[in-house]
Amino acid sequence: MRALRAARNWTFEEAAERFGVEPAYVRSIETGRTNPSLAVIVSIAIAFEVRPCELLVVADDDAKAPGRVE
Repeated sequence: MRALRAARNWTFEEAAERFGVEPAYVRSIETGRTNPSLAVIVSIAIAFEVRPCELLVVADDDAKAPGRVE
């Protein structure tokens, strides 16, 4: 999500408005402190014009994160 937001040059506030959530919630999702509900995932996908499943794919960098179970 962070890469998609950055590619569009959206601030946390702009993204939050498009997703229908608070900016702090966008930050929490991007930092991994919270997991969005399915409804929020769908809202994010609509805003980015991607399929929801594309948001659920783990990036190679994330797969190497400490504590990741494989």
